[in-house]
Amino acid sequence: MKKLIQGMAVGVLLLPGLLAFAAGGKDSVTLEVLNPRGIIPPPPFNAPSERVGDLDGKTVGIYWIGKAGGDNFWDGIEALMHERYPNTKTKRYQGPFDLGDERAAQIVKEVDTVLYGVGD
Repeated sequence: MKKLIQGMAVGVLLLPGLLAFAAGGKDSVTLEVLNPRGIIPPPPFNAPSERVGDLDGKTVGIYWIGKAGGDNFWDGIEALMHERYPNTKTKRYQGPFDLGDERAAQIVKEVDTVLYGVGD
């Protein structure tokens, strides 16, 4: 990786000379080198939601993105939850990583809390 970066740096340094030579040396070439990452403002901070005090009698949403093997994990979590909190109901959801505001608003209306799993 270090050699690749060094090679790219040498290429960037030699490029203006090569361009001037290709143009016959008559016109000078000016290049502006920019940082490809730019200046990115940090995302806004959102405090975590308050924890649900007790799961007994609550409806828990389980959101899974469909990653292979995740169904086994969520089956185990659901079984442990029902063992510890027998009056707890679960509702399963599946979809993409970014469920979007509309889907999130729908889920919030249907459950008391959500377990969200993405995998890897």
